[in-house]
Formats: sequence, C-alpha cells, structure tokens
Amino acid sequence: MKKNATENIPVEELLKGKKIPILVLDQRWHKLFPGGKKPADIQVLEKELNELLKEQGKRVNTIKGLKTGKKKLMDAIVSGMNEENSDKKKNKQQKLLMETKERIETESERLMDLPYEIKNANERLLVTGIRYCYDEWKNRNEELSDLSGEIDIMREQLKEKVAYKVELEESLDSTYSLMHALLGREVMNLFDKNKI
Repeated sequence: MKKNATENIPVEELLKGKKIPILVLDQRWHKLFPGGKKPADIQVLEKELNELLKEQGKRVNTIKGLKTGKKKLMDAIVSGMNEENSDKKKNKQQKLLMETKERIETESERLMDLPYEIKNANERLLVTGIRYCYDEWKNRNEELSDLSGEIDIMREQLKEKVAYKVELEESLDSTYSLMHALLGREVMNLFDKNKI
C-alpha cells in the first residue's frame, strides 16, 4: 500500500502558510466541543489567545488615545509659539510631546509583535484541539462500529425469535384445530371453559 506524502509530516508543518481563522472567534471551533466541554489544555490555550487579543485591542486604543493627545499637544505648542509663554511651559510641553512620541513608538512596537504571537497561539490551539477532536472521533467511530455489530447480532436473534413465534403460533393453531376436529365442538368448549 502506498503511503500518503503528508502522512509523516507534523501537523504544525502542514499549517505553515495556511490562513486559519482566529479559533476563539469562530463558532465552528466551539461546535467541535458539544456542551462546551473542553479539556484543560485547550482551555488554557484559549485563555492565552484571548489575553493576546485583548492586549492587541487595548494597545490599539492606547495608541489612538496617545495620537489624539499628541495632536492636541502639538496644536497647543503651535498656537503658543506666537504668545509669550514662559520657557518653562514650552519646555514642559516639548518634554511631554517627546514622552508621548516614545510611548507611541513603544506601544507600536509591541503591537507589531502581537499578530505573530496571536498566530502562533492560534496554531497551537488548533493543533491541540484537532488532535483531541480526532482522537474523540476515532473513539466514537469505534464505539459506533461495536454498536452496529451488536445491533446486527440482535437483529439476527430477533429474526430467529420471530420465526420461532410464527412456528409456535402455527403449531398451536394446528393442534387446536386437530383437537377440535377429533373431539368436536362441545368437548372443546368444555375444555375452553375449564370444565374438564
């Protein structure tokens, strides 16, 4: 028998370059676990992925807020250029502007790393989940096969019992008819009424 070319390749390698939906956001993923019952290792991986997604959302919002603050700060600096403000105030504004730029840069760098971490966490979750689901599928398939065999045996036993029942009914009818013909109706009526 010829082996499939992908048979010995690890699942992780097969996933490289594949576009996989974010599992915790996909209803098909959750339907793989009837009743929402998931093994502990899958729950841990889902929690990790959810935390990364939350962090990504928070950082996006933080950067938006920082950019809005930076724009207001720059507008204030520009409008204050013509005014005679103290150098201390200008220095404070410029220092705050630099700190805001640095924070935006730091947040942006982390935000750039998050998609890779999310992708890796998602792939780990997929591999773990698919292995679990496939094992469960194989177990249920074996159980189905066993159950089908038991049902086939029971069907055969039922056929035999039905045939025996029909045979008994025919035998009883035949015996009664012969006794009726041999003894007559009056005697059989006495037997039927338990008078003899």
